[in-house]
Amino acid sequence: MLIPLASLAAAVGASVSAFAAVFVYSSLFEWTLHRYLMHRPFLLRYPYRTHTLTHHRLFRADSSYVLSREEDMHDVRFAIWNAPLLIGLHAPLLWLLGRATGWPVLIPGLLAMGVYYALYESLHWCMHVPKDRRIERTAVFRWLSAHHRAHHRRHDTNLNVVLPLADLLFGTLRPGTPAAGLAQVETGKRAPPGSSDRGQT
Repeated sequence: MLIPLASLAAAVGASVSAFAAVFVYSSLFEWTLHRYLMHRPFLLRYPYRTHTLTHHRLFRADSSYVLSREEDMHDVRFAIWNAPLLIGLHAPLLWLLGRATGWPVLIPGLLAMGVYYALYESLHWCMHVPKDRRIERTAVFRWLSAHHRAHHRRHDTNLNVVLPLADLLFGTLRPGTPAAGLAQVETGKRAPPGSSDRGQT
C-alpha cells in the first residue's frame, strides 16, 4: 500500500521540526546542566567534583588548555555512562509530549539529543586535544574553541560548547579568548591526587 505523497511529506516535516526543536532545547539543557550542576555543588557532588575540581584544574585558559599529559586524557571526556543516562532520562518526557501533541517526537527527539551529545564530545575533544584536523581549521570551530577557552577563564560565562544559543538568551555570552600562544604547551596546575574519576561529567 502506497503512502500518499502529501502524508509522507507531512510526516517528514513533522519529524524534522521535532528534531530541530529538541536540538535547540539541548542548548538550553546543556547550559542549565553546566551552570547549576557542573559548576556548583548543588544536589549532586559528582558533576561538580569531576568537572570543576578536576577538568578545570587540569585545563585552564592558558597553554594548559591543551592536553599535555596522556594520563589526563580521561578527564577531557564525559564518563561513558553519561550519554545513556542523560538522553534516556528524556525518553519518557518526549514520549508524553508526542502523545499530547500527536507529533512524532520520541525518535526525532532522541536522535537530536544523541547528535547534540556526540557533537559536544567531539568538539570538546578537538578543543582540548588538537591534532590539526580538518574541522579544526574551520572558522566555526575556531570561534567555538575561543568561546570555550574563555569559559575556562571565567566559569560563569560561555557555558555552551555546541550551540551558544542559551548563552545568548541568558546573558552569559562573552567574547572568545584567542588561541594565540598555545603552540608551546606548558604544564598548568594539576588536580589534587585522587580527584579524577576517569571521565568528567
